Amino acid sequence: MKKIALLLLIITSGCQQQIKDKDLNLINGYWQILKVEDANGNKKEYKINEIYDYFEIKNKVGFHKKVRWQPAAKFLVNNAQENLQIIKKDNDYYLKFGSENGNHVNKLKSLSQDNMTLESLEKTSFYYIKVNVNTPR
Repeated sequence: MKKIALLLLIITSGCQQQIKDKDLNLINGYWQILKVEDANGNKKEYKINEIYDYFEIKNKVGFHKKVRWQPAAKFLVNNAQENLQIIKKDNDYYLKFGSENGNHVNKLKSLSQDNMTLESLEKTSFYYIKVNVNTPR
């Protein structure tokens, strides 16, 4: 499944559509990282990953945190999180992360219902796939 998603991500990244304000709500939810690629083309793929990235954004402000999947279809969550603000500059969107441990900014390179790519200022790309999670409340 991950290989198919990665292939679709690579194919569609060549014909990216411009991200619009109305698309930003697609960021909300659980994401799993597929791979990271640095500016020199070095890649690290994540075949098995228990850690998910959770984003919650409203009106371009929100938070991001790491959560650990548990076998009982629940997540192990702690209080560590980053504040998040979406900034639009020219026709591009940037995610500004901030916490007591520091700040960083990633460019939102692509976004769809199923895939997201972020790029650091150092040109490292982070490829994500959306995870549909139905957790009991």
